[in-house]
Amino acid sequence: MPFIPNLRRRLRPSPLAGEFGATERQSPSFGYIDTLFDYGSYLAGSPDALGRVPPAAANATIAIIGAGIAGLVAAYELLRAGAANVVLFEASDRIGGRAWSSTFTESAPEFLAELGAMRFPPSEYSLFHYLDRFGIKATSSFPDPGAVLTNLGYQGKTYVWPAHGNPPDMFATVNTGWNAFISEGFTPETGPALIAPVAITQLLRSGQTAAARNAWQAYINVFGNESFYSALCRIFGSANPPGGTRWRYPDDYELFGALGVGSGGLGPMYPVAFLEIVRLMVDELETDQLFIPAGIESLARAFSTQVFERRSIAQRVIRTPVARVTREAAGVKLWLEDGTTQFADRVIVTASTRAMQIDMALNGPGTSLSPQQCTAIDDVHLTSSSKVFVMTQRKFWLDENLPANIQTDTLVRGVYCLDYAPQNPNSPGVVLLSYAWEDDAIKQLALGDNRRRVQRLVADLAQTNAAFARHVVPIGNDYDRYVRVVDWDLERGYYGAFKLNFAGGDGYSQQLFFQFQASRNPSTDPSIYLAGDSCSFTGGWVEGALQTGVNAVCAVIRSLGGELFGPANPLDNMTPQYDYGGRATSLAVPVES
Repeated sequence: MPFIPNLRRRLRPSPLAGEFGATERQSPSFGYIDTLFDYGSYLAGSPDALGRVPPAAANATIAIIGAGIAGLVAAYELLRAGAANVVLFEASDRIGGRAWSSTFTESAPEFLAELGAMRFPPSEYSLFHYLDRFGIKATSSFPDPGAVLTNLGYQGKTYVWPAHGNPPDMFATVNTGWNAFISEGFTPETGPALIAPVAITQLLRSGQTAAARNAWQAYINVFGNESFYSALCRIFGSANPPGGTRWRYPDDYELFGALGVGSGGLGPMYPVAFLEIVRLMVDELETDQLFIPAGIESLARAFSTQVFERRSIAQRVIRTPVARVTREAAGVKLWLEDGTTQFADRVIVTASTRAMQIDMALNGPGTSLSPQQCTAIDDVHLTSSSKVFVMTQRKFWLDENLPANIQTDTLVRGVYCLDYAPQNPNSPGVVLLSYAWEDDAIKQLALGDNRRRVQRLVADLAQTNAAFARHVVPIGNDYDRYVRVVDWDLERGYYGAFKLNFAGGDGYSQQLFFQFQASRNPSTDPSIYLAGDSCSFTGGWVEGALQTGVNAVCAVIRSLGGELFGPANPLDNMTPQYDYGGRATSLAVPVES
């Protein structure tokens, strides 16, 4: 669910109607900066299975809590590895988690509201591994700011950004400065120079992991306790700011907060950790983002329809919430919401950290998690987010030369016009009327039902482009059928959209991400393994869910006495390498140099 749209584009379009397959995307893959493990190469090198569960343990009960992408990939890979008794518990009435491509009407299922994840950079190597496996295509046609005719509403005025042109002159200072930081780095007034984020990426791509690790540790040392806002003030208020021009206070910081570099307001993210933003650049998660016309939920469906021993993964899902998880002598006990209990030999928990805390009391006694891991579950910050989609009678923005993207400093925030039938000029359109985060999302909770919310947002949008706003009406004025709204704070089992740490919080991600490695030693093996993107360094990205799901699979296979295939795997060949403020020493697994 990336909150930052494309900032960099380098891909060449495929000759196949703008679709991308493996050959069109960047290669080779590389390991993300916080893990230094190349999941792309690992998965590509394990085409048949990640390992093998021994026959004697094939019937062990493996429970997976959550049927989102992390839970689905865990079930799929465990079944491929020979596990026969895999069961998933899902609290909601659907499979897929935040891979949620909601249809408006059964008569036109191709028109979608991507309520969760909707943009996918090729550096999500695990994601594209599975998209390729299941034949799911991606395209470069997402209407990001600047990629299409864009309006920018700021302080009561409207600015035009031509398609594929330069952002308006008002962005000159912040645009030049931010791009200079990404491409050139920053030299603090005291201390060593910090190399450019793009230079760290190149070190990762070229296999120079030691140099990349040192460069990232330098960022941690300087900015580990800085918020996004405080770091911006430190960098661009310094005597030697990137780009050569100091930002005006508060004007340029307000502009950057309202509209970013024309890419969408970053002000709601000002309280989060600066490192959370920089790692997106280093891992190229804001680069060459693609769009999946069939919807990201098509990946969830592909996993769920895979059949093993005459039963699909979907048929292994029990739609009963898990209320508590405890480690006992007989195994792991699952206390279900209907009052029954079940035992499992191993358990993978893929729910959000807030569901782990609120719904399952996984941070309480008897779970085999360390005190530090329990604290991480409690204190990881999940971002608020809301989306409002409207299906319109026609693609009015094409007919009347109106912008296909609008970014504002008002309540509506980000507007995107989506064309799910580009071959048919007379087809309906889909307008993502509002994509908002944090305070802007929380404000919308009070806007009422679909009709009241849409009409209030449309009135707000009219301040930037009244001609556009007049057309944002659902087909037949049917606000129930042709409007889709999600407030992730209110979704049971989620209680927020995605993980974004506050300053100093990366140690929590380290605690949760590497928890699965306790399975390497029988004396520390918890039999309960954490997964899901909120336990990753890349919350809000499908990649984080897939990486942690794969990690948990490796833990289960090893814990059951099985064999992991390939020359390297995340259980044995990836260890925490960073000091995120002293928390590394409290991991259950010794840190190796």
